[in-house]
Amino acid sequence: MVFKDVDLVWMWNEIKHAHMGWIAISFACGLVAMMSRAYRWGIVLEPLGYKPSFLNCFNGVAIGYLTNIGLPRMGEVVRCTMLNQTEKIPVTQLIGTVILERVIDLMMLISLIGIVIFTQFERFGSFFKNEVLGDKFDKLFLTLGELGWFLYVLLATFLIGSFLLLRFLLRKFAHISFVAKISNVFKGIGDGLITLFKMKRKKAFVFHTLFIWANYFMMTWVCVYAYDPTSALNAFDGLFLMVVGGLGMTAPVQGGFGAFHYLVEKALLLYNISPSVNELTGVQLRPGLVFATIVHSTQFVMTVAAGIFSLISMALIRKKNAINA
Repeated sequence: MVFKDVDLVWMWNEIKHAHMGWIAISFACGLVAMMSRAYRWGIVLEPLGYKPSFLNCFNGVAIGYLTNIGLPRMGEVVRCTMLNQTEKIPVTQLIGTVILERVIDLMMLISLIGIVIFTQFERFGSFFKNEVLGDKFDKLFLTLGELGWFLYVLLATFLIGSFLLLRFLLRKFAHISFVAKISNVFKGIGDGLITLFKMKRKKAFVFHTLFIWANYFMMTWVCVYAYDPTSALNAFDGLFLMVVGGLGMTAPVQGGFGAFHYLVEKALLLYNISPSVNELTGVQLRPGLVFATIVHSTQFVMTVAAGIFSLISMALIRKKNAINA
């Protein structure tokens, strides 16, 4: 457990003495990123013939994030369900757009990892190899070396064959009601995925994608100045910590709790921000864990606050619609 053998009283005192102004800026950046994501979702939905309101999109995104805290990965489904209830957009198409967004987010994260590694490979390359990938890194390359191109050909053949077989079965048995429903689900998801190629406001989509990740960077970087032991770190160091934290948030646990703290604390060891031992109590003093907790808790509170606001907003919208019905 990441908080095992930690002096929690000392840790709480460290957090209380953090500079709240910087934490407030981090909170605001997280909220702005969520708003930008909601607006971008509306852009993605336009090629499908829908123009949902910004508030409904924001409510769906915020409630989805809130759901992910307790039920990892279920937030995407809840998010689509919320917008379906307010805008009557088919859930299957909404799921397709969310998958598209996740693919874009993954590409952004991989790009940033590449920038961080290749600009300072000796320093950061070993961290990703040892702390993120572990022995899986060596096993992967050993496997690739033994199987070579055969593995790629086999995988590609399997994926293409599976796709063609599924397509054939769905077409051949389309007259069966159950199969037709499955086919409609895949069609809806496909419609959502291809909106990237049909959208008219591509520049706005690209802008908000970059703006979202710029705010993710700011969320972490400004927290560097909120805590004295990390205040000497620069913007590039903040980018590194953001990427590491992003990897922790992708872990299939509630809100990235534990995984985020572990990776960020390990990353700070590269800057000699290391644990020490309280000579009186014998427990560990871990400033890296304090910083990780400040960043994670700030965004946790922001997510909960935005989620509660959106739950209340949704309730009021439903009440209004019921009165007008």
